[in-house]
Amino acid sequence: MSRTYRFLALDARQQLVNGQMNASDPGELAQLLRQHDLDLLQARRLSLFGQRKLARRELIDFCFHLEQLLSAGIPLLDALDDLADGGSSKALRPIYRGIADELRSGKAFSAALPAAITRCDAAFAGMIRAGELSGRLSETLSRLGHSLRQAEALASASRKLLTYPLLAGTLVLGAALFLMFFLVPQIRAFLGSAVTDLPWHSRLLFALSTLLQEYWPILLGAPALLALAGAVAIRQRPAWHDAWHRLLLRLPVVGEIQRKLLVARLADLLAMLYASGIPLLEALALLPGTIGNRAAARAVTQIHRQVEQGAALSAAFARQTIFPALLTRMLATGERTGRLDTSLNNLAGIYEQEAHAMIDALQALLEPAMTLSIGILLGWMMLATLQPIYDIVEQVAR
Repeated sequence: MSRTYRFLALDARQQLVNGQMNASDPGELAQLLRQHDLDLLQARRLSLFGQRKLARRELIDFCFHLEQLLSAGIPLLDALDDLADGGSSKALRPIYRGIADELRSGKAFSAALPAAITRCDAAFAGMIRAGELSGRLSETLSRLGHSLRQAEALASASRKLLTYPLLAGTLVLGAALFLMFFLVPQIRAFLGSAVTDLPWHSRLLFALSTLLQEYWPILLGAPALLALAGAVAIRQRPAWHDAWHRLLLRLPVVGEIQRKLLVARLADLLAMLYASGIPLLEALALLPGTIGNRAAARAVTQIHRQVEQGAALSAAFARQTIFPALLTRMLATGERTGRLDTSLNNLAGIYEQEAHAMIDALQALLEPAMTLSIGILLGWMMLATLQPIYDIVEQVAR
């Protein structure tokens, strides 16, 4: 039985090399490393939980470099050896080396893919297997790389949308806590009983400052503990987990963006699997593992069962309210014309453009809205602290 080991070895130049490799035991691992002029120093078996998944960018590099060499006519095993010997990033070299060793032992390429790759995307191994059987592995790698680049672009746009609010919110929270814990108490002590009738917004600010000073462990820790407890409870109860993911898709604006991204990803993957020659039922069985939303994954699982029982693909999708009506119409068109992959590709393009447009519009609105909110909050705090001081100055001047 093949297991994954993390190893530390010495190369021919007496430099340390670390990485991961599949082997049945440490002895076989040492033999495999010696074939690459590496002397094993230390080996540790990794559990499935401890095995690092490749990042999407690393998976893109994997597809790109291997596709380029195969397109140039280099045999698969030679291409893997070239990449393992320095033709790729340092993090990917052990991956290529492990796959090459598995191929030498008689495994197919799709079966030799390590967990670091297959855990990233459940459809990846299926696509590779279809490319092997059809003799179009380089073309399959090119399509996979293109799909992964599109997914990375959408994920990057989503991260960009969240960066400014998180950064601005952190800075404002830090400034507000500094004022509440240090500045506001000093002003309150300075005022003492000099002002008998403070404005309501000053009284509110001083009351909040006192509350924070006396109960700050509860006020700051309780939200984090509640969020953690809620996350644990949701993950332990599948029904709650599904309900939470359905709620995420129903949120105003943000939920609509998530829904469009989800449909675009699903349509793109299904088009690739179908065009690669993978049977429809097998393609549908692979899709749930590639969907990050549990509610949508469960819906696709139900669609797979219905198609398996003889229902049309478009009719099965129409029964799931989580998917938009346009998806059902495009699937029906593809079924009638016999060009299902073309309809799905068009649908993916439409929803990608709409998601990008919504993200750009939300980004354009979010920045001034955050700036205005920050200005109002800090303006109120400054007014609430300075107005009583101005009142004292006026009383002294009289």
